[in-house]
Amino acid sequence: MADWKRLSQQPRVRLGAAVAVAVVAIVVAWFALGRGSSSDSTSKANAVGPIGLSAGGLKTLAGAVGQPIYWAGPKSGYVYELTRTTTGNVFVRYLPPHVKVGAKQASYLVIATYPFKNALQALKNVANGREIGLTGGGIALVDAKYPKSVHVAYPGVNYQVEVYDPSPARSLAVARSGLVRPVQ
Repeated sequence: MADWKRLSQQPRVRLGAAVAVAVVAIVVAWFALGRGSSSDSTSKANAVGPIGLSAGGLKTLAGAVGQPIYWAGPKSGYVYELTRTTTGNVFVRYLPPHVKVGAKQASYLVIATYPFKNALQALKNVANGREIGLTGGGIALVDAKYPKSVHVAYPGVNYQVEVYDPSPARSLAVARSGLVRPVQ
């Protein structure tokens, strides 16, 4: 027993255990997210999460599911909390060190991906000239009633993306940064 206690306190063993837990989480999420994936918003998907993933885990998962998962790129030391609803909406919340997955505070960056046919045209239709051009032909629109959220759409993509941050200025800066793209 004393040997296991001493062994479990070694950094390599703790890292190995963390990797094993992450792999199990990825496999479980893969099975759950891999079914019912569709850009048809009437399809039912399996709800998942919240689960905490590393950037590598998020990339592995994104490669295994049948829909894009948008994010704003990696951030050193952060955990990416992934949640998927039964309607196929996927939320990636950036959790700084020492914040637990499932924390109730709405004080972190969130990139949401929503299945939405003709998302770009739909966003243009409600923008009334207030859209902000993005690299690659996409547009962003600040939610006038809730400026902490910026909606984003790209040509040929049947998903709308929402960038949320407690700071409206940061939400807009992230949306305009060119970093919001599918996890690859």
